[in-house]
Amino acid sequence: MTERTPKTATVLNFGCSANRAIAEGISGTLKDNGYTISTTNTNTDLIIVNTCVVKQNTEHRMKDLLLSFPDNQNVIITGCLPVVMQDWIERNVPNAKILFPENAHEIQSLIKNQSIDSNFRLDTEEWEKLYTHSRILYNQFITTIEISRGCLGNCSYCIVKHAKGHLRSRSPLSLIEEVKKSIVTGSKEIWLTAQDTGTYGWDREPKITLPDLINELVKIQGQFFIRVGMMTPHTVKRFKENLISQINHSKVFSFLHIPIQSGSNSILKEMRRKETREGFIKLVEELKSRISRLVISTDIIVGFPGETEEDFKLSESLITKIKPTIVNISRYTDRPGTKAAKLRMKIPTKIKSQRSKHLTQLSQEISKEELLSWIGWTGSVIIDDKGTKKTQLKARNSSYLPIILNESDGKLGTFRTVTITDATKSYLVGQIVD
Repeated sequence: MTERTPKTATVLNFGCSANRAIAEGISGTLKDNGYTISTTNTNTDLIIVNTCVVKQNTEHRMKDLLLSFPDNQNVIITGCLPVVMQDWIERNVPNAKILFPENAHEIQSLIKNQSIDSNFRLDTEEWEKLYTHSRILYNQFITTIEISRGCLGNCSYCIVKHAKGHLRSRSPLSLIEEVKKSIVTGSKEIWLTAQDTGTYGWDREPKITLPDLINELVKIQGQFFIRVGMMTPHTVKRFKENLISQINHSKVFSFLHIPIQSGSNSILKEMRRKETREGFIKLVEELKSRISRLVISTDIIVGFPGETEEDFKLSESLITKIKPTIVNISRYTDRPGTKAAKLRMKIPTKIKSQRSKHLTQLSQEISKEELLSWIGWTGSVIIDDKGTKKTQLKARNSSYLPIILNESDGKLGTFRTVTITDATKSYLVGQIVD
């Protein structure tokens, strides 16, 4: 009896913006092969789960979801979970098929039970094939471009290095062509993403840097913004002057996501971060002084093993000092296979919760203060989405800050002139004035 080929598929995506790009590529590949795609309805012939395991609670969500599917459900599991926990999948979800993210472009072969190379450390020219096909974007005006995979770091708490391996950067030509195609098809925001965008090109010969890539991308014809993804502080210093020049370009959001993870040098050392508190403060202060209306986003982990009250206070004072508009706060959890998981002096859950609460409150106060300073600003924005209410639209200004427009007089994907009239702790409120 011939096996029926499924014609409806659901792609469930979790995790970082790189996962978003992979999920969009998988969806496009399936659509090209005759599938009807959903991102929510699980009552389909085929379900693809693009997993994330960066945090313990996220890992548990992934596992609970996978265990909830009936045994006869046609499931493909991709993302980070198969790479770092393949044994768990084979024991607990034996009927599921595994698709390593490096092989995502071969999903159709997997569905047909054809042999594919299961070596998930394939070269860059192999995994980037996913992006040579059409994609189904989560937002038709935003294209996420995965510029590299892996990193050059060795942070003691991070499981992502285990999942994504060493740095592998795509060629500038392939990225330029992908961005050009995205602009032609209507994208207005180009998100450059990687585990560490700051290391882009360091593995290539001849070497190329992130600012070199941006310099080529801003030459592309059209009206659009480029958002530069997360980069570690120590990488910024290698091309700081060129980066400052590029972030000041009219086609680049004045936005940088630079995680520090702790304000304590002793904890940073245990984390194996290649930065100090003093160096980070100096870097942020210089970037803010030389880039107009720069919005800084950073990350802090609370409750790292051995973190004292004094260490935590140093993180609080660091945030107070640099005043980032966005702070992503995580409570430390052990990740399998990492050095930090073996450390003693674990911080009790109650203390981690208290520290997270205190730092969140402080960060929100600073964010509100920073956003209030935008009241009265008038400038061009891109309307890129609908708001939570029918009468609202969502836009982004040149610093990538979200703006809620309490009106429907605006077409998605257009640039309009807006005046900021109010602010909350997480977004601006504006009015179209052109």
